[in-house]
Amino acid sequence: MEHSNLVIFAEAMLRAVLGWRMLISGLSNVRRWPNPVVTARILFPKGASFFGFMATFLMVVGGFGVAVGIQTPVCALMIVVFLIPTFFLHAYWLKVLPAMAPAVKNALKDEQAQNYFHSFDRQAYHAHEVGRRDNVVFLAAALYFAVRGSAAYGVDNLIPVWVVVLF
Repeated sequence: MEHSNLVIFAEAMLRAVLGWRMLISGLSNVRRWPNPVVTARILFPKGASFFGFMATFLMVVGGFGVAVGIQTPVCALMIVVFLIPTFFLHAYWLKVLPAMAPAVKNALKDEQAQNYFHSFDRQAYHAHEVGRRDNVVFLAAALYFAVRGSAAYGVDNLIPVWVVVLF
């Protein structure tokens, strides 16, 4: 395969993986409803239902669109809009979890349960540290596709006059 073909294939793979990742998370939110509302309430106490719905909508529609290359620039921008508040959510949990953990651990009387909780506490905190860094990667990739669009192997390539170009 020629170098230029490899680049195009790699772009298509990155686009599909980014879209799939967002779509799967969005569908998980649909299945676990009203959990997105509870999460949205952390940042948006008023209007949590609306923001929980919008987050789920942006992940499902944006993720699907990016994955298959339909209106890629618009769908990638939807992912960007979704990702921005997630940085504040990670910061919230990184601040709150260490304060909550001792009270919960002390409430557990069984030593084995305390050991399990200690592992759970470390993993929860670590997940938000890693999640924040992962979101930087997702944000960079989404911004790339908001500007670049679907380079190849997407529906946009079949009907290019239909695609909304943002930049």
